Amino acid sequence: MSDSLLIETFLDVYGGYFCVLDSNGAILRISEPFARLISGKSRETIKGSRAVEAVTGSPELKTFFSDILSGSSKTDVPTRVVQPVHRNGEKPVWIKIDIQKVEFPAVGVCLCLSGVDVSEEVLSIATAQKQSRQRSDFLMKMGHELRTPLNAVLGYAKLLSDLEGLPVTARSYVSTILNHETNLLRLLGDVLEYSKYEAGDSSAVMSDTDVKRLVQDVTKSYIDQFSDKLISLTVNFASEIPENVFTDSGKVSHVLSNLLANALKYTKKGNVTVTVSYAGHMVIDVEDTGIGIPLADQGSVFDVYPQDGNSAEISVGGIGLAVCRIFARMLGGDVQLVRSDDGKGSLFRFTFEAQTATTPKRRIQQITDYTEIQGISRQCRVLLVDDVDINLAMLEIFLAPAGFDVSIASNGNEAVRIFKQFKPDIVFMDLIMPEKDGFEATREIKELAPEVPVIALTASIVDSVKEQALVSGVNDFMYKPFIPERFFEIIAEHTGITYRLS
Repeated sequence: MSDSLLIETFLDVYGGYFCVLDSNGAILRISEPFARLISGKSRETIKGSRAVEAVTGSPELKTFFSDILSGSSKTDVPTRVVQPVHRNGEKPVWIKIDIQKVEFPAVGVCLCLSGVDVSEEVLSIATAQKQSRQRSDFLMKMGHELRTPLNAVLGYAKLLSDLEGLPVTARSYVSTILNHETNLLRLLGDVLEYSKYEAGDSSAVMSDTDVKRLVQDVTKSYIDQFSDKLISLTVNFASEIPENVFTDSGKVSHVLSNLLANALKYTKKGNVTVTVSYAGHMVIDVEDTGIGIPLADQGSVFDVYPQDGNSAEISVGGIGLAVCRIFARMLGGDVQLVRSDDGKGSLFRFTFEAQTATTPKRRIQQITDYTEIQGISRQCRVLLVDDVDINLAMLEIFLAPAGFDVSIASNGNEAVRIFKQFKPDIVFMDLIMPEKDGFEATREIKELAPEVPVIALTASIVDSVKEQALVSGVNDFMYKPFIPERFFEIIAEHTGITYRLS
């Protein structure tokens, strides 16, 4: 058997896609499957032809050969290519091709191509990516559909609780609604966040963050619940805290909220203390005087609902603390149980990386009680965009008494049209809406007036939504459920107005 026949027999047994091209792109050796893929003809028919000219029915292969041959005299020839091949409109075949330069004494420098069919692997990756997008879409819609009505309940309960002359019994009922709705939202957030993590869709979205203000906002949201149990809640800043650090404010807020909820749940009397310090990284300690955790159970506190039959009083583990640890490690830190004494309380420590931000935020007037606002320093026009009527009505009720000029829109198309006529100073934009969503509406508004701040109103817990919103031009976020005081502070921060307080 001749050497040539032996080589060709080996190539046919090999069964892959193999080809040797000389410096002019002529085919010296080729396997039968590769010949059929290139031209639909046998190996003998195209041997000696230039590869570019031999290709029929596949524009991708013609471009592929042209590209590698045009660079064959350079050092930047790719060493591996995953090449789709459509032949005459048929279902594509994906070939992973390794490319090497080899010098043969008789013919000089050649290109050796060896490929294998990876269509199944490519299809599996594409399927997995599609499923991931579907999971993300589901989580985004689930968060929006569930949090939007809960936000309305909380908002109107808050408005009701601030009414003057409300009977004591009714005020107690409203307080119960607020507390349980807040707990329900937190539990819902934990379930969705853990599901998102399990699906591989969780990531940190970093931005400049005022940690001191964040801690104050989160602890303030728990004041009523602590007061109802006659437990004091104290915040100490044990060192100088940078004005702004670079981190994911939403995840920091979520961790601190869960740690406070955990302390509140297991503390029957005494106090809970939050201590914040900074030494190149942020440290937030949450210490309680609660019932403590038995030594045998301390190793399970970050597990997701382990089987626990030792204590009828303490439910060791749960989604909340598990999500805390996931988020903290995502931010370059951790959440640890520093100590816990049975019957005396526990100390949890939350650490995370916090590089000092270079751009200081504008100092703004802080609002501790929105009902004290009696007016604003100058005229300010606010455009509210939301497809849920009760949300628009609720926000109008918050804003109108303070003196804001308010206009509303129920979808993206209406928002852009009203924006042109109303010329607002600030826009609050819901992201998930029919007809035209908030992302596209924001892009169009920013093209018209890039200097006008757009604040996203969102109930979504999907990180990709936040990233997409930032790309579209959103300046800041107002998360559902709304904190009224934060709502007014965001307006002041982005418009420069001040408030007259009673």
